[in-house]
Amino acid sequence: MGKFRISQEYSNKHTGLDLVGVDSKEIHSTVNGVVDYAGWENAGNHKQGFGQYVRIKDNTTGHEYYFGHLSEIKVKVGQAVKITDVIGIEGSTGYSTGSHCHYEIRRKPGVAYRGTVNVSEVSGIPNNVGGTYDDGYRTNKNNETTNNQPQKETKVITNCSMLNLRGNASYGNNVYKAVKAGTKVEYLGIENGWAKISYEGRTLYCGKNYLK
Repeated sequence: MGKFRISQEYSNKHTGLDLVGVDSKEIHSTVNGVVDYAGWENAGNHKQGFGQYVRIKDNTTGHEYYFGHLSEIKVKVGQAVKITDVIGIEGSTGYSTGSHCHYEIRRKPGVAYRGTVNVSEVSGIPNNVGGTYDDGYRTNKNNETTNNQPQKETKVITNCSMLNLRGNASYGNNVYKAVKAGTKVEYLGIENGWAKISYEGRTLYCGKNYLK
C-alpha cells in the first residue's frame, strides 16, 4: 500500500482502523498465515458489514486478521500467505461511506468487541484520524509493486543481566533462549504490549523495557 492515512480510529465502538491508500490501493497481508475466509459477508446483500473481505489466521498467535470493504479479492480460502503478499484491492463494499480498508484483529473469528485486539497497538499504526503511515511499499509507473521498506532497526538488550526471549507475546512455558545484556536484535515493533524482535532467524518476543 505504501503511504496511507487513517480515516477512522480504533475504539471500543469501532473495533478496527480504517485505512485509505495514498500511493496504492493494493492491500497487503500483514501476517504470515492462512486465508480462512475470502468473499462477501452477505452474498445476498452487498451493503452489509464488511462487504467483500479477507480473513487470515496468523501462524504465530492464532489471531484472525480482517481486511474489509474490498473492491476485489486476490486470494482463496486455504491459501498460505506471507507478509507483503497482495490479498485484495481497497474499495467501498458493505456498510461503507467511502473507499478504505477496515483493518481489524480478533482472537477468534466472528467474536467482535470482547474478542477484538487493539490493532493500533499490535501494528504500530498511529491511532489518530488524519495521521499517515508508511509500510514501505510503492507502485511504479507500470503499477507494479516494489519493496522500498526501510532497514530493520537494531536494538541492544539492556537493563538486565539475562533476558528470556519468548516464542509468543505472553508469559508461560514458551522461552526460546535466555541471552545476555548487550545482545543485538532486530526490532520489529510492539505486539500485545511486548517487543517483537528477530533473533537467529526467528520471530520472538521480549519485554519492551529491556531494549535500547
